[in-house]
Amino acid sequence: MIDSKVKDISAVELKKYMSDMGEEAYLLVDVREPKEYGKGHIPGAVLLPLKEVEAGITSFDLDKDLVFYCRSGRRSRIAANLVADMGLPVKDIFNLAGGILSWQGRKLPDFPRVTLFPYTSDISSMLMRAFELEKGTQEFYSACVQVFQEEPFSQDASVLAGLEMEHARIIYNYLKEIEPELEDFEKMYSKASGDIMEGGLKVSEALSSLKDMEGIPCLNFGELALDIEFMAYDIYKNLAARAENADTARAMLALSDQEKGHARIVSRIISRCPLE
Repeated sequence: MIDSKVKDISAVELKKYMSDMGEEAYLLVDVREPKEYGKGHIPGAVLLPLKEVEAGITSFDLDKDLVFYCRSGRRSRIAANLVADMGLPVKDIFNLAGGILSWQGRKLPDFPRVTLFPYTSDISSMLMRAFELEKGTQEFYSACVQVFQEEPFSQDASVLAGLEMEHARIIYNYLKEIEPELEDFEKMYSKASGDIMEGGLKVSEALSSLKDMEGIPCLNFGELALDIEFMAYDIYKNLAARAENADTARAMLALSDQEKGHARIVSRIISRCPLE
């Protein structure tokens, strides 16, 4: 797991926390969109949409705990980790697991839960696995373009698919340094299975689940994409920590930063989703 200050907190735990703590001890931050906030929010929560979190969080008094929430806990998990990476003088950072749906006691959307990346001690094997996962994620986004071609976000999915292929090429270049005998990128990429995404989530299962979800397709796609990009970020942070030389570590940290950039792209997709 990413070594950060972020802690998950359940709805039951948060309600007790809020009853036990003084109002000055914490800041409750809703990272959904204004229309969502206007339809209902946890009392006392300030609105700071995900796309504005990094720029806007410093406008608040940060000498306290921060509690982030959204609809399902996915956007807020990204927000909490972005803030944790900023190195601000906050105390604890919490993410409301299950989001406002769990607060209201409602059933969560049927998202496949993403598992952790199966790490090994061999950097070459880890890079190879990451290469395959990048192709899987590219395949998923490309499939979304076809399945949801009438939806405005299909163009965004196409952009994300291209970014995943760029990452696969970067990983290939580092693999080539370790194993010079590797075949060329196009051949290797075509042979990669591409059926599993970051975190071990099967492309076919994710696509099937996404098609069957109730609610707003754009919002469902955005929240699932955030899960995928967060896991990719986790992978590269850990690859950097396990790298055998400084150049590889810097490259993996650069990739992790780019995954955060992907998450920012997804947050903009969500901000454009029709919510009615």
